[in-house]
Amino acid sequence: MTSLFAWTPASLLTLALMIWLLSGIVSWLVAAFARLSSMISGTGGMLASLAVILAAMQILHSGPAQSITLPVLHFAAEFSPLNGLLLLAMAVPALFCSLYACAWLNGVNQRKRARTGLLCNLLLAALTAAAISANGAGLILMMELAALCAYFLIVQTDDVKSRRAGLNQFLSGRLGTLCLILAFALLHHASGSVNFDVLRHTEFPPGVKSLAFLLSLLGFGLYAGIIPLHGWVPQSHSSAPAQAAALFSSALMKIGIMGVIKVGLDLLGAPPLWWGLMVLLLAILTAFIGGLYALMEHDIRRLLAYHTLENVGIILLGVGGAMVGVALNLPVLASLALLAGLFHLFNHGLFKTALFLGAGEIEMQTGIKDMEKLGGMARLMPWTAMAMLIALMSMAALPPLNGFASEWLLYQSLFQLSGSHVFIARLLGPLLAVGLALTGALALMCIAKVFGVTFLGAPRSQAAADATPAPLPMTLASLLLALLCVIFGVASPWLIPHFSAVAASVLNAPLMPFAGQGAAMTGTSAVSAPMIALLLLAMPVLPWLIASLLRGQRLPNRLRGDAWACGYGHSPDMVVTATGFAQPLRVMFAPLYRLRQRATPAALVTALHQGWLGAFCRRLAFIELAVLLVVAFA
Repeated sequence: MTSLFAWTPASLLTLALMIWLLSGIVSWLVAAFARLSSMISGTGGMLASLAVILAAMQILHSGPAQSITLPVLHFAAEFSPLNGLLLLAMAVPALFCSLYACAWLNGVNQRKRARTGLLCNLLLAALTAAAISANGAGLILMMELAALCAYFLIVQTDDVKSRRAGLNQFLSGRLGTLCLILAFALLHHASGSVNFDVLRHTEFPPGVKSLAFLLSLLGFGLYAGIIPLHGWVPQSHSSAPAQAAALFSSALMKIGIMGVIKVGLDLLGAPPLWWGLMVLLLAILTAFIGGLYALMEHDIRRLLAYHTLENVGIILLGVGGAMVGVALNLPVLASLALLAGLFHLFNHGLFKTALFLGAGEIEMQTGIKDMEKLGGMARLMPWTAMAMLIALMSMAALPPLNGFASEWLLYQSLFQLSGSHVFIARLLGPLLAVGLALTGALALMCIAKVFGVTFLGAPRSQAAADATPAPLPMTLASLLLALLCVIFGVASPWLIPHFSAVAASVLNAPLMPFAGQGAAMTGTSAVSAPMIALLLLAMPVLPWLIASLLRGQRLPNRLRGDAWACGYGHSPDMVVTATGFAQPLRVMFAPLYRLRQRATPAALVTALHQGWLGAFCRRLAFIELAVLLVVAFA
């Protein structure tokens, strides 16, 4: 017991897992007492998240991977800089989701409070254990447990859309788990073990390596939502509670990305070139299609879910670029690309959690998720509007925010790819850079659509007109995340070397030297985020000074009346709608939008969503969750 309180990473993680489990169970038992239950679940989640953050900060600088057994729980864990970064990327959003839950759980009915408090904490415990697992069996077990928690979070509303979303997620998760079991069974057959340290030092035949990689890519891709394996993502994020949807994007799907990195760059040795090229093509497809489909959505959480897919594609562009760099023996390309992917993986968790929590605040105060029925929310919920505007700007990679810092590094890696000596790399580099730029343009349109339609103009429904600011813990959660987006953007020159150290540890490469502006000293362009921030802050000052010096005597105050509407009386119906905003793109990319209908025929959808199948899967999920909990504790 003494070692448990020694504040080592192992003891901190053990403490966090125990707090998550105990607080979830206790909050479930006292769910009849709303304030007590919500405080136990939310405060327990925050304490556990803080413990994981402290542990992750130590693991980040721990050097090469080392195997260890967690005290008390006797769980076989592996500590490496990559695992530390993933823990940090999951725990920081989890901290603010738990703060948000303190108020949200207090405002829902007893049944929903009991289930959500328990399942969210259990989800975080399972994902944390998966992130540090030292073998394939532990990783699959914990990922399966997390996926089942996500399923029950999705279906608890018990309407038609939620049941369909839950069934899609359940079938996708089981298929992903089956692929991972086959992949690690194949590796076990060739090496005699599923322990990561053994796999890392085993020479596999090329055929075994490639088949295991393809199965792993399929399995982890289903969890990460790589297009075309993304069917469960949009409606699941819309049906689950807002803080759970934020955890899906910032934690559950990131485990899938980590799996691709671990198998593609760590466990199986140097990848062949076609692995990296395949990941790059899937990545740009996921990024572009995700951004394109997002603009067609009116449900704000479905829109954000599609943008999660876009950012999964952006992260995988870095992973695929690293794999190509290793295959072509280009260490600068590999290091820079993986650095960009890992930095964006962390940044995405910050701004996407802020967006989901902000959308949850709007939904709680209005009961509306459809942007067509909102409008004018900036005047009614100003702090939520400010947080979401900053997060949207970060998602669109506008300087000086954190999304810009990581995407700029990714552009630099694509320029490195363009200078390769291999023709296919020289061809793909510019094409991928153009694809990433188009994706950024779609994200900019998303800012105009989401913020303009939701927060500006006049309210389009009585519920929107009657909205009031959300409770303080909910507003504070999204505001603090938005502040972190600013901090991690402006301070990126000092933070990037730490992420570079993680990339170097994965690639077993020397640490890249960095210039004063945080750019690698390899010919890449330096952009000073602090200088951009200062210039942006100074821009409004110059016009004000000029106006102050040159203006004469003040004119009398003008009378204010109704907005000018070409001589007609202004009405809320004249405001641009989400449908009208996206109509030109709908026409321009009509074949791509029709592709979704052709890929999922109505007959197949109807057959899959028959009532008996959903009921059967729900019973099966309950039995499987109970069995896995017994196995995990045993």
